[in-house]
Amino acid sequence: MLTHNIMYTEMSRKVNITSGFLLLLIAVTVLAGPRRTLIVVVAAAVHELGHLIALRALGARVERFSLAGAGARIVFTKRLSYPAEMAAALSGPLAGAMLTGLSLWAGRRWGGDFLLELAAVSALYTAVNLVPASVTDGGRALEAVVSLLFGPDAAWGVGLALDILCVTAAFIGGCALLFRPAGSAAGLFYAVFLLNGCCKKRRFGVKSKMGHG
Repeated sequence: MLTHNIMYTEMSRKVNITSGFLLLLIAVTVLAGPRRTLIVVVAAAVHELGHLIALRALGARVERFSLAGAGARIVFTKRLSYPAEMAAALSGPLAGAMLTGLSLWAGRRWGGDFLLELAAVSALYTAVNLVPASVTDGGRALEAVVSLLFGPDAAWGVGLALDILCVTAAFIGGCALLFRPAGSAAGLFYAVFLLNGCCKKRRFGVKSKMGHG
């Protein structure tokens, strides 16, 4: 599962694909098959494209786009205001929602399991990116709103509480999903992903990477 870490910095390399991402792609292909892997890649690509288009519209120049086993990272050179940060964060889920609706409409109109499955995967991808944890688009949008209204310190505290709540709920849901008939480990994978991302942000991050106003 991919997610975003939109940060303010200056980098030189434009695109970076790590060995971790390639190993993850191979693992998904082996476990889910090439067809489903292609569907996931299309859903993720449209999601990322939404972020890139929004950043360009907001006047931010993308310096680096990285694909790693832990997710996708877009690095840009302009410090965004809180409203702009919220718009940039939500642009990916918005693109995913548009892909979901278009794929569902086209699949029902012209048939085709590929389009209907793409709609389902895109909807799920959008939903998990709107979970209000600090490493997801939903969490970043919420952080921008709280920062705008109450300041970065309040956003940090609210984000920490939500991280604990989201990670706990993800592990409970992942365990419930795993022990169901024909259970899946996908929920636990997502829980581990959230825990890893949130711990890294709380340990190494700073209270706000966004602008002011």
